[in-house]
Amino acid sequence: MAVLAVVAAACAGSPSGEAVPSATQAVATTRATSAPPSTPVAGQPLGRGYHVLLGLGDRGVWMFGGETAGPRLGGRELMDTWTYQRSSGWSERGRGSAPTATGDAIAYDAASGRVVVLAFEGPSYESVSETWVYDVSADRWERRALGAGPLAVHGARAAYAAKADRLIVLDEFGETWAYDVDTDTWTKRAPASHPPGRRYYAMAYDEAADRVILFGGLGSGDTWAYDFASNAWKDMAPPTSPSARLYHAMAYDKKTARVILFGGAGTGEQPLGDTWSYDYRANTWTELRPQTAPSARAWHSMAYDAVGGSIVLFGGGTDRAHFGADTWIYDPARNAWSPAP
Repeated sequence: MAVLAVVAAACAGSPSGEAVPSATQAVATTRATSAPPSTPVAGQPLGRGYHVLLGLGDRGVWMFGGETAGPRLGGRELMDTWTYQRSSGWSERGRGSAPTATGDAIAYDAASGRVVVLAFEGPSYESVSETWVYDVSADRWERRALGAGPLAVHGARAAYAAKADRLIVLDEFGETWAYDVDTDTWTKRAPASHPPGRRYYAMAYDEAADRVILFGGLGSGDTWAYDFASNAWKDMAPPTSPSARLYHAMAYDKKTARVILFGGAGTGEQPLGDTWSYDYRANTWTELRPQTAPSARAWHSMAYDAVGGSIVLFGGGTDRAHFGADTWIYDPARNAWSPAP
């Protein structure tokens, strides 16, 4: 099953032979200096953070959930579902069967056309442990029994390992779990070594390498790769890396076979606005320095749009009280960010 989760790419060299900008081609970046727009617009998603974007292949990009602001800042949980197409913009979906809980560990199974949400939080921020599945074609949500699945998933992320046909989750205790959407079963993998437990990291599936790539998280700036076939995590320890961060976003670009990272929160939750790509085979991170870029932010999300061959970014903000509703498009071939029309 082919699956897209959050992260993409751009770096020197491309398996398709396309020219990809390198670090030596980088120029000074001009950032959007104003805060992301947050005023509600009819027919558009509300500004938010903590949401998740996923690539749906030729169906565009899908978005679920998030918060209008942090819970101590008067925010509220969002349980809405949206899709984005370059040609038509945002469209709300799933109105007749919205979930009653949300979470961070979410991935898309392209073969069955279903999205899996490992939920930990209800509409009033109460703790729950639920699995929800969204059927893209039927535009319908369904609650599944959690069974013997992970419980410590606050701040966890998920990626779908397509070759293994499993959703992979690293919980906050450092335990590795795999979910089979067809049989509705969770399995604890127990590899010999694994990343230390953490929250608010980013994770994406590198389809060309058949590896799940993890970077960062609370108090962390390390890079790990997980091989489902051998049930092994590897601390990649690349020579250069982005600074330690959390609440960042990543997405995988099939054309360049790279993982793209943007933004996040550094020390003291200072928002970051840098763009990086990771090449698993070369084990190198490259800062791309595009000429223009979104304003520095965290709590945003990104996904690869297969139709446009680009990465879509939505929302996030400079702090938990100011989440925006802006959409940005990153073109890996040109190393260029641009606001969506």
